Amino acid sequence: MSWIVRRALKFGLVFSAAIGIAAFAFSGLRDALLEAYLLGIGAVLLLALVRTTSERGPAIGGAGDFERAVDDMSRRYPSDSGELTLVHDVQQSVASTFHLHTRLRPILREIAAHRLSMRFGVSLDREPERARELIGAEGWELVRPERPPPSDRLAQGPPTSQLSKVVEELERI
Repeated sequence: MSWIVRRALKFGLVFSAAIGIAAFAFSGLRDALLEAYLLGIGAVLLLALVRTTSERGPAIGGAGDFERAVDDMSRRYPSDSGELTLVHDVQQSVASTFHLHTRLRPILREIAAHRLSMRFGVSLDREPERARELIGAEGWELVRPERPPPSDRLAQGPPTSQLSKVVEELERI
């Protein structure tokens, strides 16, 4: 017999004896004492059930399937590399033009601005004509300074093949 069952029996017997003594002493309160008895025995049984479940179930801090998957992903993509975030942003940008505009576009703009500045001394924002010549049509359409946000925020974004062309154009800078 486990310690949980022994403890529940002990509390149940003590509680039953106390209610029994009270029932003999106060005969006018039998209905109230019966309700208190049922409530008390229910509480003892519920406590025993919770303790049994927590003892036999997985530890609260233990690694379940989800925790193992997150650990596996963090080993493949170190948290300081940003690769996992970038992969997620690309996937979401294919699904949503709004995500493309608000999340991926700033990253691509930063890359384009850095490459233009370091290799050619051209500012993406101050010299848009020269930057457009150096970047290419696909890339320019995405990183141009005056590009407005999408009118339909729920519209699907460009396919990955088009995003690949943009990356290739930025790599050629």
